[in-house]
Amino acid sequence: MNGSAVAKLVESSQYCAIADDSLKDEDNAAWVLGLESDVQREWIERIGWIRKVDRLAEAELVCKENHTSTEQPSFLAFYRSWKRLLSHGPAAVVTEDASLLMTMQQRWFHAEASLSDRLSVQSWDRYLDAILTYHTDNLRIETLADYETMLETLAGSFFQILPFLSPSQWEAAYHFGAVDQFYNNLRDIDEDARQGICYFPQEVLDRFGVDRAAVLDRSCIGTPDYHDMMVFWVDDYLPQLRRRAFKLVLARDLHPSWVILRNWCLHRYARIERVLRECDFDFVQFQVLYWQAVREDLDQWQERSFITTATAISPTLQRSAQAVQVAAFLKTSPLMVRTAQRLVQCLCEMQGTLLNLAWGNYWPSSVEEVAARP
Repeated sequence: MNGSAVAKLVESSQYCAIADDSLKDEDNAAWVLGLESDVQREWIERIGWIRKVDRLAEAELVCKENHTSTEQPSFLAFYRSWKRLLSHGPAAVVTEDASLLMTMQQRWFHAEASLSDRLSVQSWDRYLDAILTYHTDNLRIETLADYETMLETLAGSFFQILPFLSPSQWEAAYHFGAVDQFYNNLRDIDEDARQGICYFPQEVLDRFGVDRAAVLDRSCIGTPDYHDMMVFWVDDYLPQLRRRAFKLVLARDLHPSWVILRNWCLHRYARIERVLRECDFDFVQFQVLYWQAVREDLDQWQERSFITTATAISPTLQRSAQAVQVAAFLKTSPLMVRTAQRLVQCLCEMQGTLLNLAWGNYWPSSVEEVAARP
């Protein structure tokens, strides 16, 4: 792979909080380098917003770094300024990073704001609230329901502010984002443990008799209780999350960049599961083997110029290959996938019509009304 091209564009390590996430960003988003320049700019901008506030929060809320100068931006200052923007408009914004907020203001807060713009405001606000809630060095998640709330409000929310998403696809992106966060947690068990973070809900740990401290110090690896928990986690619980993401996985009316994102993610998810099973759920060994597999995949992708090549394949062959990939993710047959895709398309069209009717001819008189709209 040629350096950390995506990571540099989205400032992965500029604030270097818990870890250098540059390879993670290549794993998650190297596909954007194959997009047309105007489409790529939109994706890089939104990914950059997400990465920047996440980095700031890790530094300030987890690592407890002090930010007292303009050279060291503050997440809390940004958060408070965002809330002032919602309440009082651009004139009230005073922050070390006003440029980012003003960009958002220009994108989302204007007289001709679209339904997607207004939904994006809600999603971004929910995402910032979730960051404040879950970025802590003593995080403990009690129940599976609490865990799902974390997945949805964090990743589900930021997936909704990614570009080229129609209002009818809003809910679908929310659930797909939750699945993406689950796989990231699965991938990062060892890294998180080194920072004293365990995302397994206490309810699940207790059910299988696994001590949270044993996850953090890795002594759980190789024990029957831990193995049984991981079998449940991957074979029983994960399929429930996957099924909730069916609308986006099966959608046939996605923007071309979203099709590429979806296919890239499904490949990544399959790789995470495959390597973890090959390691028999040893998350320390997984780290070595997984990132080696990522580098090999990225090198092969770059050599083949995958995105460019894919556009030269006939649409029929593309749909056939995608049906096979989606079928593997949903654990069903390609024939069932194609049938389900037609049904989902009808459902999404109906949902989009109802959503527009629900918003009606609403035009906000203030940014506060935008944030408060259900």
